[in-house]
This record gives sequence, structure tokens and C-alpha cells, in this order.
Amino acid sequence: MAEVIWTIKAIEQVEQIGLFIERDSPFQARRVVQLIIREARRLREHARIGKMIPELEEDRYRELRIFSYRVLYKIMDEDQIAIVGVVHGRRLFDPRWLP
Repeated sequence: MAEVIWTIKAIEQVEQIGLFIERDSPFQARRVVQLIIREARRLREHARIGKMIPELEEDRYRELRIFSYRVLYKIMDEDQIAIVGVVHGRRLFDPRWLP
């Protein structure tokens, strides 16, 4: 089972998503944040469950789609996966999001 680590940037992005949604619906904010975290945990056993990031076409960079959000992650090795960003799916991809 691999270890899933979160970059500080990814944690901050999830917090901002939660705060933004909370303005309209605290319930929905909790739901979205909890689902993002739960799906990221699934990567411990299924690192390749996400699709390759189409803008990169590099196997070690992948993404999960949760509602309107892209959870971007990097397979460091078979023992470690890094969540490197969580961004809205409508944003244009910026390679600077990735380490």
C-alpha cells in the first residue's frame, strides 16, 4: 500500500474550495471536501485509478475528477503518491501547478 502525501499548495486549494462553496452551502462544502479527501485515499491501493493528465501525456502525472474539480497527483514511486493540486476543471491547465 502506497503512502498518499499532500503538498501544502494542494491542502490550501482544498481549503479555498471549501470556503468558496460554504458561502452558498455549508453542507455542500463539507460534502465536496470530504469526497476529495476520500477519493485521494483510494490512491493508496489503486495509484493508477486516475486518468493521465491529457495536457501532459506522462504516465506518472494523473488526475481524479471530483464534481467540477481535478485532483492532480504524481506517482513518485510504488510506495508514494503526492497530491500536487486541486483545481476547478474549467481552468486552463498550467504546467506550473506541478512540481
